[in-house]
Amino acid sequence: MKKITLLVLALICVGTLNAQDADSVSWERKGSFGFNFANVGLSNWAGGGESSVALGGVYNSAFIRTSSTSTWKTSIDFALGGAKVGEGEFRKTDDAIILLSQYSKKINENWGWGITGILRTQLLEGNTFAPGNNGEEIATKISSFMAPGYLTVNLGMDYIKGDVFSLSFSPAAGKFTFVLDDDLSSIGAFGVDVDSKVRAEFGSNLLATLSLPIAENISFQSNLNFFTAYDTFGTIDVNWETLLVMKVNEWFNATFGTQMIYDKDIRFDDGTNTGNTTAELQFKHVLNVGVNFALFQGK
Repeated sequence: MKKITLLVLALICVGTLNAQDADSVSWERKGSFGFNFANVGLSNWAGGGESSVALGGVYNSAFIRTSSTSTWKTSIDFALGGAKVGEGEFRKTDDAIILLSQYSKKINENWGWGITGILRTQLLEGNTFAPGNNGEEIATKISSFMAPGYLTVNLGMDYIKGDVFSLSFSPAAGKFTFVLDDDLSSIGAFGVDVDSKVRAEFGSNLLATLSLPIAENISFQSNLNFFTAYDTFGTIDVNWETLLVMKVNEWFNATFGTQMIYDKDIRFDDGTNTGNTTAELQFKHVLNVGVNFALFQGK
């Protein structure tokens, strides 16, 4: 029954996103690419420390279709970064791919209904490192492309307050967890059954979005998302992302982003050496200072 419900929800989303409004429409597109670089070089440095090199890139694009009664936004966000410290290997420090398609239909000035689909994953393999018997570090794979991959499809009501705040409640929400890596699926990583590739959950979703201009060249964005599956109602998955953008001029800017995740299906060793695992609060922050190029913008 759950799979049938999720399939019907997906078909409703596809049909709605392909629907055309009777009134005239306009298109807006925008895209940018940012690059950052940091280097520390030490030679006979009494204060200690190690030389390091860090590189990172960020790509963002969005295509927005607007009419008097509806808005359809499709966006792509991609970030990849890495660092090399001392004589160690170059390792990734940031890796994210986010694809979003969001359709909103107005009921009145502040209320409407909408459908949102979001796919989240990463590009490269992720590892943890532990010291080995010979002094060399041992890498253990814990993630890779589409392992995990998260697809959420939400259908519900929207409350919108200008361009600053929106609140979306979706009583019909589907969450699909993908683990397409054979090594990880064989151990039941990220909550999928052992040797399974996909886990489907049906529940409700609440999303609060804040976009706040702080000063002429400073803006703040926040996306706070709650999901609970109906078969485990009351157990809530949380994903909270924030981004502070400080623009120096047309070319240079700085961004500070955070992400906090709590997901009962993402387990960590509890440190007791007994094989037991526990769900933990995850937190990440990324500070980027570099150049930013506008690839395209306009209608």
